[in-house]
Amino acid sequence: MKKLLLGSAALVALGLGAPAALAADRAVPAYAPPPPPVPVYTWSGCYAGANAGTSTGRSQQTTLGNTILTGGGLGVPAPALTTVPVGSSIAGDLNLSGFIGGFQGGCNYQMGMWVVGFEGDGMVTNKEGQNFEVGLVPFLGNGRANWISQTQERWLVTARGKLGLAGWGWFGDKSMVYITGGAAWAKIDTSEFLVGVQTGTGHQESNTRTGWTLGAGYEYALGYGWSIKGEYLYVKFDDYTTFTQPPFGGFGLNLAPRSVKLNDNIFRAGMNYKFW
Repeated sequence: MKKLLLGSAALVALGLGAPAALAADRAVPAYAPPPPPVPVYTWSGCYAGANAGTSTGRSQQTTLGNTILTGGGLGVPAPALTTVPVGSSIAGDLNLSGFIGGFQGGCNYQMGMWVVGFEGDGMVTNKEGQNFEVGLVPFLGNGRANWISQTQERWLVTARGKLGLAGWGWFGDKSMVYITGGAAWAKIDTSEFLVGVQTGTGHQESNTRTGWTLGAGYEYALGYGWSIKGEYLYVKFDDYTTFTQPPFGGFGLNLAPRSVKLNDNIFRAGMNYKFW
């Protein structure tokens, strides 16, 4: 009986010790920290870049009701003076079109999904539009139908604020939609000339004008500081008076001034590099 009890105790001790021995032989897995979170892109910082696109617009040249020389060519004394009603269209609508391109720079600051910023740009353009002076024919005779009025835009500068939205809806953190608006300045040339003899009869006056602009765009971050964008801007310039220099004006004379209206539609693409 005593031998039986001793054997049973030995078996129990052996059974209890086996799991401990097996546990001691099993390797304990090393601690694996969770993967780091995917970095979220931020639009905060300053950038510089370039842009290019196309620009269209509409210009109107109208009379201010002053007397106009008749009976002779440009700068040639005329036997009579004709008064043209105020606001008469000289050449109808001048539809302008051309290339536009230049450089831009600015800074953004992101607060959650919202991005506020400021951007300035400077662009050159060859945009121009012209039309026959048919509006003056009823007052000055059919000979005026051979004259052309022209509006040209040489360069454009804007200074604008921006309000953007990033990381919203299907837009990821690397995408931003924005609206923009501010002030604009441009050099505008107004001219007229007789068909076929532009050198001898042409008259041109340049004006630097101020206006305002509104627009919207989309920008996508490529990485390593680079981003691409597409943008639309509407620009409206203040109406102004020109043709006030000789032979139309000056020396106390103001024979044939004209009022000029101009607005722009700009479609452009660009690339920026965020350097800070």
